[in-house]
Amino acid sequence: MFGNEAPWELAELIHQLRRNAGLTQREMAERAKISVAGLRDLEQRRVTRPRVSTLRRIAAALELSPAETHELVRVGSLGPMLAHDLRLRVLGPQSISVDGESVNLGSERQRTMLALLAISPGVPISLDFLIDAAWGEGAVPKVDLVRSQMSRLRRRIQPRDQKEPVLVSLNGGYALRVEDGQLDLLVFRRLVASARRDCEAGRTEAAVITYRQAMGLLRDKPLADLPGVQELPMLAGLRRELETALLEYADSAAGIGRHEEVLTPLYRFAESNPLHESVHARLMTALAGSGQPAVALELFETLRGQLADELGVDPGALVRETHQAILRGVPARAQLVSVPPLQGNADPSQPVPTQLPADVNGFSGRSEELAHLDAIWEQGRAQPAVVIVTLPGRPGVGKSSLAVHWAHRVAETFPDGQLYAELGQCCSADVVRDFLLALGVGPGQVPDSLTSRSALLRSLLTGKRVLMVLDNAVGTDQVRPLLPGSRGCAALVTSRDPLCGLVASEGARPLIVDTLPEADSLTLLQRRLGAARAMAEPKAMREILALCEGLPAALAAVATRALTDPRLSLSILAKELREGYLPATWETDSPLQHIS
Repeated sequence: MFGNEAPWELAELIHQLRRNAGLTQREMAERAKISVAGLRDLEQRRVTRPRVSTLRRIAAALELSPAETHELVRVGSLGPMLAHDLRLRVLGPQSISVDGESVNLGSERQRTMLALLAISPGVPISLDFLIDAAWGEGAVPKVDLVRSQMSRLRRRIQPRDQKEPVLVSLNGGYALRVEDGQLDLLVFRRLVASARRDCEAGRTEAAVITYRQAMGLLRDKPLADLPGVQELPMLAGLRRELETALLEYADSAAGIGRHEEVLTPLYRFAESNPLHESVHARLMTALAGSGQPAVALELFETLRGQLADELGVDPGALVRETHQAILRGVPARAQLVSVPPLQGNADPSQPVPTQLPADVNGFSGRSEELAHLDAIWEQGRAQPAVVIVTLPGRPGVGKSSLAVHWAHRVAETFPDGQLYAELGQCCSADVVRDFLLALGVGPGQVPDSLTSRSALLRSLLTGKRVLMVLDNAVGTDQVRPLLPGSRGCAALVTSRDPLCGLVASEGARPLIVDTLPEADSLTLLQRRLGAARAMAEPKAMREILALCEGLPAALAAVATRALTDPRLSLSILAKELREGYLPATWETDSPLQHIS
C-alpha cells in the first residue's frame, strides 16, 4: 500500500518510521549517532541484517515505544521476507524470480496458469479449469499440449538447489508447493495472522507495525497485469481478504491515534472502490484524527451524493455515526466496529452447511447490480435486523445466476454457513426441514408443524452469520417461514413475483433484475463461443444479440446450440432464430420459449 516495489520489510519499516517522525536522513542519523551513509544503506536495502545496537539507537532516535523497539529488532533479525531461491509475487503485477534472476514467462497462457496456482498454493487445480482460464471457455487444446506447457513452466520456476518439485501433478490437476517466503501471498497471510494475535492479546502497537509490513507487500490489485483472471471467484475472494486486512489495520491504527499512516492506503482503496462505505468510514476517521475534519466532512458529502445518484440509497449507519462523531468533535474511532478475523463455526461439533451451487462459469456484466448488493450488505451488517434482498425479474433474465455469483463473492463473510434452496413449487415445511437437518438437527428432532420448525430454525441461527439464498420463489407466503430472524444473517430471494409483502412487512430491499445491455450480452457470448468464432461473423452476432433480447438464458442456450454443433455457422443459427425454427433438441429448453 506504500507503493514500493521492494518486498523486504526492514528498509520499508525504517523509511516509513522516519517519515512519520518528520525527519530527514541526516537528522535521524545525527540523533541515532550513526553515519548518513549507513542509514542510507539500510533504507536502500544494501544492509538487511544490521546490528541490534544500531537498531536500538534508531529506535531511541525515533522515540519508539518498547513494543515498537522490540518489533524493529525482531524485523532486523529476520532479514528479507521473501526468499532468494524462488520469489513469486501476485499482490500486484505478476513477478517471478528464480535463484536471484528475473524470469519472464512470455507466454500469456503459462502466466495465467501459474497465477491461478499461486493464489491457491497447495490446492490442486483441475486441468479443465486451467484450460478454460488460459485458453478460453470452449477451447479444446490437446492434453499433450497442456502438459507440455506445464512441463516447461515447471522447469522455469524450479530453484536450482531445491530437491522437491515446486509444481506437481496431483489428483488429475496441478498444484504449487511453495514455502512461506517463496510467495508474497503466504508472507502476507502470516503477517496478518500475527497482527491479529497481537490485537487479541492487547498488543495494539505491535499489531499496527505488523499490519503495516503486510500492507507494504501490496503493490497494486492482485495480478493487475492479467485482466483475464479478474472475474474469477478466487480473485474476488482474495480481494476480500486484502480488504479485510486493510480495515483491521485502519481500526488498530485509529485505536492508538496513528491516523496519518493509514491515509495513503485508505485513499488508494477508496479511489478504486468509490461506494465502499466501510473504507470511507475509516478514511473519514483517519482524516479527522490527523487534523483534517473539514476534508472528512467533504468526503462524507461526496459519498452521499454518489450513493444517491448511482444506487438510490443513503449512507449506512457506520458512515452516518462517524459523520456525527466528527461534527460533535468526538473521537471518531469510538464509533467504528473493528472487522474481526473470519473464523469458522465456534462449535466444531456443529456442521457448517455450504450449499451454494457452483458459481456461473464465465459470469459477465452486472457490475451495477453487484455494487448495489455490496452496498446493501455493507449498510445492513451494522443494523440490528436481518438483511433481506429480493431479486425480482422476468423469466430468463439471470436472477439465479446473479444471486449465486454474489453469494460466492461474500461467502467468506458468513463463516457459519450458506443455505440454498430451489423453491419453485416446494412446500415451505419441507425446505425448513432440510435446513434444520443441514444445521445438525437429528431427523427425530424435527418438529411436525411448520410454525415450530420455523421457530427452531430462527433459534439455531441466532448469533450466527449465515447467508440464505432462496431461488425461484413463487410468493411471499412461501418465503416468510424460511427467513432468519437475527442480525448477522442475510437472505437473498429471487422470484418472478415482486414479493411486495416482504418489502412491506419484512423490510426487504428490492433490486429489479433487468436484461443485459448489448455490450454485456456480447461479452457473454464471446466467453461461451470463444472470441475467434464470435468475431468471425459480426453481422450474425449482432442479429443473434437482438433476437435474444439481452436474456442470459437465451444467450446461453444459443451458445450451447453452437458449441454442440461446431459446423453450424452463426449465420445459419441466426436465420433459424429469425424464422422461428427450433430444432428438436430445443423443444424442452428453447432459448426463446419456456425460459425459467
